Amino acid sequence: MKSHILNMLIGMMLLFLASCSDILDEQPRSVLTPDLFTTKKGIDAGLTAAYDGLRYISGAQASQFSTQYGTDEFTTGEGTPVQSLDMSNGSNPINASTGDVSTFWNNLFPFINTCNGIIEYGTEAGMDESLIAEAYFLRAYYYFQMVRMFGGVPLDLGSGELKFNTSQSNVSRRNTEDEVYTAIIADLKQAETNLPVNPRLPGCAFRATAIHFLAKVYLTHGDYQLALTEAEKLLSPANPYTENSYGIALLTSYAEVIRPTNEHNSEVLFTCEHTNESYEFNETAAGFGSGPTGKDDRSCSYYTPNYPARFKLRNSDAGGVLLRTLEYQRPWMRFTSTHFLRQVIFADKTNDSRYHATFFTAYLNNNVPVTGLLGTPLEVGDTAFVFADNEVSDVYKATKNYRIYNPSEITREIFPGVKKFADPNRKDVNDASGRPFILAKLAETYLIAAEAAMETGDNTKARNYILVLRKRAAKEGREQAMIDTTPATIDINYILDERSRELCGEQHRWFDLKRTGTWRTRAGSYSINGTNNFPRDIKLHYDLRPIPQGQIDLMGNSDAEKAAYQNPGY
Repeated sequence: MKSHILNMLIGMMLLFLASCSDILDEQPRSVLTPDLFTTKKGIDAGLTAAYDGLRYISGAQASQFSTQYGTDEFTTGEGTPVQSLDMSNGSNPINASTGDVSTFWNNLFPFINTCNGIIEYGTEAGMDESLIAEAYFLRAYYYFQMVRMFGGVPLDLGSGELKFNTSQSNVSRRNTEDEVYTAIIADLKQAETNLPVNPRLPGCAFRATAIHFLAKVYLTHGDYQLALTEAEKLLSPANPYTENSYGIALLTSYAEVIRPTNEHNSEVLFTCEHTNESYEFNETAAGFGSGPTGKDDRSCSYYTPNYPARFKLRNSDAGGVLLRTLEYQRPWMRFTSTHFLRQVIFADKTNDSRYHATFFTAYLNNNVPVTGLLGTPLEVGDTAFVFADNEVSDVYKATKNYRIYNPSEITREIFPGVKKFADPNRKDVNDASGRPFILAKLAETYLIAAEAAMETGDNTKARNYILVLRKRAAKEGREQAMIDTTPATIDINYILDERSRELCGEQHRWFDLKRTGTWRTRAGSYSINGTNNFPRDIKLHYDLRPIPQGQIDLMGNSDAEKAAYQNPGY
């Protein structure tokens, strides 16, 4: 964008791969300047810095709030009871001052510009084509996030379309969505051609990464046959657990894909890297603090209830049973799962393993022995609280020494926490996560292919790709049951349900509902416990996020141009 020039602090940016065994050894500089891109060492530093933009939009508040609130998966928890992006519970309308969506606009253009510099000067500086291909991929990735959020965004960055910006201007124009998609597709094709089959370092883009996102871009743009053709390059449905020519394969267990410390496995295609080794390297603060740059990944805490205070054996108890621990995460209570997610999308908890892999449904006593509900000791390590899969009777509850919460008893304060983001390896219970945040995995490629096949009228192929994932998700001995409960005809609602079972909370949902035109029908209202229903006011113009008011205020364009710059309705 013309109003942005490159002025990046990279002392910490160079450290995004700090958790890897290979650390880049460039000397930190306070500012990236154009002449830095004339040297190979400088341009290598620029490529490392370009990855750092991922941290603004991966597991951090802005990306989680922008993509998960207001969906059929999650609503606000007691830690954020009123949130514009959820459009319910007394929230204010989304407007040009809504902060979390502004993060995408305000922070990604400088990283796009860094990619432009690498692409423009890389060959001359002696940079290998495979490294320049990473810049092509990152530029496409950042633009893909932007165009889905805002529609058309600026492609002219100051020195001509997709050129490195070396001069400052406060005049800006937006390109059309189609123009942006054309640029994204061209970049991803370039990346696919030149990226290596294997990542040069954990977290770096490789060939399968580009193929996956090109298929996803085609799907989003409505080019279904192209999406199917591209996605199928990565798929091996007859032998999904053996690494193919791209070096990728599904793991045999869904739980293993999301297990802490196992993020760099054959199924994961792209991650945003973090580390538990250093607060500075992780761009976060110790303990209760948050990083000064808004890049800390708090996903482990956002979906966590206040279990030490809210979970009580008896309502009359003065205090809770549990202590805050690394295992159960810091309770920030930002998100509560909807009844629809837990009890409709995840209705089959008997055959499908993914519900229990995703949620904490049992909490053990981690404090001191206490008297349980049957009057006998509840020792440390004994079950203290259980969230029942389905409604159980008071008679059944009366047989247990621990407390059972039925689905009908879940509230914004008392709910099962999300397990898939848990990071038990942090230094302190109040720290941000140091896990790599998974941004793409092969399971989603199967889902992209299934949706594209459905849209092209090939229901058999769509169902077969869905069945690959459902058979993998089956509990032991339940594979045939998973096959039998898969509908004969796959429609978009079933695909969306399956996407939630595989990907819920992973920053896809708002994009998914918007892409499929189902946002209002699936999320226009929600319930937390199946009884109380909350309406959402999802206005038509919310399909695009507002251009930040700060951007428009600082532009040197005419008043008429400024008015036209903003998305309709804002």
